[in-house]
Amino acid sequence: PTPPPTTAPPTVPPAVPPPVARWRVAFDTGESFEVTGLTLVGRRPEGRPGEPVHRLVPLHSEDLSLSKTHAQFQVVPDGALVVMDRGSTNGSVLIRRGVPRHLTGGRPSTLLDGDVVRFGDRTMTVARESSG
Repeated sequence: PTPPPTTAPPTVPPAVPPPVARWRVAFDTGESFEVTGLTLVGRRPEGRPGEPVHRLVPLHSEDLSLSKTHAQFQVVPDGALVVMDRGSTNGSVLIRRGVPRHLTGGRPSTLLDGDVVRFGDRTMTVARESSG
């Protein structure tokens, strides 16, 4: 018997890595920046010993509803932007499509493009930027 003709395997294009997520935050104070590492926000934020803090964002609080180190956010390895309340006195609120949800202290929450986070009397708006 004649062996069946061999066909070349289909060519598969080389894997292209997905674009790296870039996230920008804008505060109601007018400050805006791309998130590039662990960022702490509060009245006078400071990291814990040995914590790899990239940026500190001190925010003025008219009614003192903002804790000294209120919350943190950073881009995690899978490209998501994650926020976490650090056990603040007055808490943090995630507002997604107009619906507020209180964040649990010490529990990370993934943010989406367009989300607003309220830290005491200050707000931060999240925007995902394309990298290409």
